[in-house]
Amino acid sequence: MYDQCGIEIASTGASKRRFLSLLQRMSLTRHFVSRDSFAVRSLRVGGAFKQFPRTTLERDVGEILRAKQPGIRVDLDHPDVTFLCVISSTRFLLGELTHSRVPGLIASRRPRKRPVFHPSTMPPKLARTLVNLARPPSRGVLLDPFCGVGGILLEAVAVGCKVIGLDADPRMVRGARANLRHYTAEPFGLIVGDATRIPVSAVDSIVTDPPYGREASTRGRKLDALLREFLPSARATLSEGGFLCVCDIQLSRIARAAGFQPVESHLAYVHRNLTRRILVLKRK
Repeated sequence: MYDQCGIEIASTGASKRRFLSLLQRMSLTRHFVSRDSFAVRSLRVGGAFKQFPRTTLERDVGEILRAKQPGIRVDLDHPDVTFLCVISSTRFLLGELTHSRVPGLIASRRPRKRPVFHPSTMPPKLARTLVNLARPPSRGVLLDPFCGVGGILLEAVAVGCKVIGLDADPRMVRGARANLRHYTAEPFGLIVGDATRIPVSAVDSIVTDPPYGREASTRGRKLDALLREFLPSARATLSEGGFLCVCDIQLSRIARAAGFQPVESHLAYVHRNLTRRILVLKRK
């Protein structure tokens, strides 16, 4: 869910003068080790300090950094290290960027761009979030027991997982196969089956988005009863210490009885009428 991550270097109250004074006193040598070039970017949060342009702060910070590391050059296109100044109404902060999401990383897998579309398909950004929260090991086997047309499976393949999809509706399984093949992703297995009787012996992670009581996808069964039967089957399939990540369902109250330990819960804003609940469970 993050666009950029980094290491905090310096932070002060909302004063440009104090911020620059702090940087002048600091030793920043470790941030330039084995690096020949740098760039300074800035981000203004909530319209703070509009009285001075961000480019002015970038220039002032850049001059301090160059004075501290003689010979270092500015490269705005391909710098060895990028520093980010964050300006808010209460803080000035300088950090070193360590990770940035690649632009367009998941845009090509948007639901409408796939061969088979279903309106209940989870957006790829949220699907990738669930996959990451399930902590699949490198080249591990990940199962989605309510796979639909394969949105979660696509994101799991993208991070190197072997995937197994299960759905009670043969049309959904066919759709998942078509979508995976469209992105040259070969599934470990796609099965028409019942999530309360998972026909798989062992997987490393389970990630799923249950059907929320849509009668067509629950085969007329009450969702609460379906999930109560699903959890023991999931536990029997999941390797010891493995994680189950599920979206939008408050399973904490029945998860412990089924042999799971709730370890994380999150709210993910989708739009003004929808906020998803994410729960991460660990197999005891």
